[in-house]
Amino acid sequence: MLVGIFYVVLLTVGGEDAPTLLTANEHPWGRFQPGSWCIVQTTIVSNLDGRVVQSVQTVKTTLKSVDENGITLEESETLELGGKIVKKTPQSVNVDFFREPIQENVRIRQGDSVKMMIDKKVVPCAVRIYEQQTTGGHLTTTIWYTPHVYPYVLRVERIWRRSDSSNATSGEQILRQSVTAVQETSALKIFRNNRRNRTYSLQTEEKGGNITKITDTRCSWDIPGGTLESTTREFDTQNREIRRSVSRMFNYSVFEQIPITSPPRYFRTWIPVEVTD
Repeated sequence: MLVGIFYVVLLTVGGEDAPTLLTANEHPWGRFQPGSWCIVQTTIVSNLDGRVVQSVQTVKTTLKSVDENGITLEESETLELGGKIVKKTPQSVNVDFFREPIQENVRIRQGDSVKMMIDKKVVPCAVRIYEQQTTGGHLTTTIWYTPHVYPYVLRVERIWRRSDSSNATSGEQILRQSVTAVQETSALKIFRNNRRNRTYSLQTEEKGGNITKITDTRCSWDIPGGTLESTTREFDTQNREIRRSVSRMFNYSVFEQIPITSPPRYFRTWIPVEVTD
């Protein structure tokens, strides 16, 4: 399903200048000042052997800092289940401008540039690859991105391979795989410098073990964190829905925003988007 929406149309190899990287200005939290926050409330309904269980998760995310290395967030989670309310210890989260966690022992490299298509428009993209050895396996995350077309990160693919301890090469098998891709974006329909009212939709499909998860997300540039609402459905091997999670932006507060045209590192040279018939 995702392939028909978003796919590679041309591969460009070697001989090009080093690709431009993303900055805070291309991150859904990077435009806002520390102290800005949002609250997302998620209702989870599970069908466990015919028994329906409902819980409500509330997460408040607060922007702590933005610097040249990335973004620091603090997440405070409250879970309501069976009439009981559990508050978890706030967690600090560090992410880079590609929305990936900042962790040790992660190898990052650039792949070959490609051109990708959204709504019959061909968008030149750079490729960034994260590789990390984890307990019992290897995680590879590939990101297709451009600093010229909103929402900047246009596709993310994650593959976790479990390795056989006796033979790490021949024993590899894909244990979990997920793909996230842009379905539509208003950025291709309005004047590029108009940052207001920009929206886009994502669809994520993840397969792990006997469970398939499909998430549809509606996003907006105008709010911290960028997510307006999302719905995740989980299916078993017989295509029965066993869990549904519905998340909505409950509330948010925005401090003074970072000016779009300053400091100088936020200036971008526009690359035209090709249009196909």
